Amino acid sequence: MRRPYVVAFLFLCTLLCASLEGHLFAQENSSGKQEKSTPQSGSPIEVTIMEAILSALENNPSLKAQRFTPAIRGTYEEEEWGAFDPTLTAGATVKDDETGTGSLSLSWPLPTGTRPSVSLSGEKRNPTNQIPFKASATYSIGITQSLLQGGPSLQVNLAKVRSARIDAFASQWELRGFTEALVFNVEKAYWEYYLALKQAAIYRDSLRIAEQQLENTRQRIAVGRLPELELAASQVEVAQRKESLIGAEGRVETARLKLLQYITKGAFQDVPVILREEPKLPDEGMDEVGKHVEAGLQKRSDLISARLSREKGDLEVVRTRNGLLPKLDFFIFLGSTVYKDALGEAFTALFPSDFTLSAGISFSMPLGNRAAEAKSRRAALSRAQMEEAIGNLERAIEVEIRTAFTDVKRARASVFATSETRRLQEEKLRSEQEKYQVGRSTSILVATAERDLLSALLAEAQAVVNYILAVLTLYKAEGTLLERRGIEAVVLPVP
Repeated sequence: MRRPYVVAFLFLCTLLCASLEGHLFAQENSSGKQEKSTPQSGSPIEVTIMEAILSALENNPSLKAQRFTPAIRGTYEEEEWGAFDPTLTAGATVKDDETGTGSLSLSWPLPTGTRPSVSLSGEKRNPTNQIPFKASATYSIGITQSLLQGGPSLQVNLAKVRSARIDAFASQWELRGFTEALVFNVEKAYWEYYLALKQAAIYRDSLRIAEQQLENTRQRIAVGRLPELELAASQVEVAQRKESLIGAEGRVETARLKLLQYITKGAFQDVPVILREEPKLPDEGMDEVGKHVEAGLQKRSDLISARLSREKGDLEVVRTRNGLLPKLDFFIFLGSTVYKDALGEAFTALFPSDFTLSAGISFSMPLGNRAAEAKSRRAALSRAQMEEAIGNLERAIEVEIRTAFTDVKRARASVFATSETRRLQEEKLRSEQEKYQVGRSTSILVATAERDLLSALLAEAQAVVNYILAVLTLYKAEGTLLERRGIEAVVLPVP
């Protein structure tokens, strides 16, 4: 009597254990997923400018995706070569009266407009009065040569192959241009973050000075050396410094996130970034602007891609012009047919048999030929359009380089000018503070001198970064930024 109760009890225990285990497993997985989805605060990232660039080249997802493009474009050349692959054809037919046919053929189109072919066929048939045999076998070997349209011109017949090869080559230059733009953006983000940090430090230091001035004013009012009206000016200065510092710290965070977007992968919300490189102004002067223009006309990725498109246009003009010609083919075939009572006997006797030789020509031409004429005219117009576009692009590049060169000279002069202005403002503030100590100046004049120095410090920091960015813009405009950073971008020549 107790056995059913024991079994039921064990069954319920098993269900309870299974339910508890499933609950714990689900809870563990849930906590594990939560840990993976929650970004954790990482250790500080310390980077130089080159470390930031190399990290971006390794981690940037857009660049990773762009690197597939040359390999993808290369498959189109293989696809065009497929037009010259040999074709094997086989077939068989069986009828209900036990007769049938079978055939096997091989043809091979060549880039010279030549098409060799070989065929072998057999037939099991009902005998007739004219051919009293039950089987036949036939072979044929022939060559067909196009003489006009699609004729013996590698330039015409390989136009699509070379066009696909140019596309693959152009994609390498597009990748180079993309990489160069990425390097430019990384350096720009690096120095913009440096500028944001510098500005925040300047505002922070100015707030400290304003607070010291406020405390000094309070002490002088307490001992009766200044009227209470002087306190308001110092308080306003402190409030304005705090407001400016809040904005500066917000710009620091924005610049930090922008830099991390390029140099890291995954979650980065709580990762501090420490820059280990200060801006350096090159001592040497710039080359003549003509040399920069010459470099740009030789190395700009977009210009080289446009010239490659023009080469594709040349190939299309040649190909479509050949399409205007009529189709004239010369052919020659030799073969033989043997009749026997059995199919095996027919194939055995086929090749020692005499052969028949035949040759001839075939001609065809569409009347009017409007489709081919439209294609040829469109190719010629597109080629002329590309030529004009390239000339316009070359002029635009020259203007861009000359403008960037002018910006570099202006930015360099601005660095020295703002440095001198900052030095003079420091002297002015020192003079006002000394006058204030002896009662010959006021809090308003001291605050004005502090604001002037603050503006000079900010202008000096901005001028230095502007100069660096102007040089970067010039290098990018002439297409030499990667080379100047020691980054090798391999671009294979078109065979």
